[in-house]
Amino acid sequence: MKRQVENLFRTTILLALGLILLSGLQAQTPERRLVSGEWLQANLNQPGLRIIDMRADIRDYWAGHIPGAVYLDETALRWPQNGVPGRLLPVEVLTRLLEEMGINHKTTVVIYTEINNYRATYLAWALDYIRHQDWAILDGGFNRWKNENRPVSRDYPQLARTNYGSKINPDESVRALLDQVKSRDTRTTVLLDVRSAELYSGERGNWKRNGHIPGAINIFWASFLKEDGSWKDLKVISGNLRDLGITPDKTIIVSCGQGLMASHTYLTLKYLLNYPKVRLYDGSFNEWSNRDDLPIETGQR
Repeated sequence: MKRQVENLFRTTILLALGLILLSGLQAQTPERRLVSGEWLQANLNQPGLRIIDMRADIRDYWAGHIPGAVYLDETALRWPQNGVPGRLLPVEVLTRLLEEMGINHKTTVVIYTEINNYRATYLAWALDYIRHQDWAILDGGFNRWKNENRPVSRDYPQLARTNYGSKINPDESVRALLDQVKSRDTRTTVLLDVRSAELYSGERGNWKRNGHIPGAINIFWASFLKEDGSWKDLKVISGNLRDLGITPDKTIIVSCGQGLMASHTYLTLKYLLNYPKVRLYDGSFNEWSNRDDLPIETGQR
């Protein structure tokens, strides 16, 4: 009888420890920075979680959103600097914005849009830049969440401004500035322009001068995705990049029109393909093309 009681006690302790470990693991976001609807629904009531809805139209948020989600328009993340429109907010302004959404340096941030598009990844890159550790993208976005019959709410979360609580030391290794693009060593650095082929060639565009930065390689950001917004086979993507000389041993500077589309490719390269040296040029062609002293090329490379 005594042995049975001891065995029952041991089993109970092991079960409790297992549940504690499982709970802790479930609260962590994966290294690939993508979480499933199943994961998010299981963690909706976890303390320290902030869900951010970044769909294009705020009226979609009004009509229904993931419970607890706060709405953020991606244009709130950018403002003009030195006459260049659409640069990332200074870090002190960015952290103030996060504080207004109840986010501190320990908060788990999960971001979603309609599908896997670049509005969510721009915020993800900004969080990387300020070294915010715990963030993820909801894989498949709100469309998949709704198609899976997961809960939807019209209630706004009750937010209280918090203190971010950590001194910001930006990670400059994930950002490229104009002078770094100008002086890049083409033997060790690849400039990747992820706009459409028509914008890259200069056939289309609303800039002062259309075309692309000399030496840039063009791959359209959405070519990595299927129609439903999910990623194509990563081995195929990696092979296509390798054929163009875009390999993990090199520094990859990702550029587009104003840094939005490039943020999606940044996520793909850095977290899905594990490229260790990826930078986003958020000034992008918007900044480069307005400088008359800088060269522009047209046509396909």
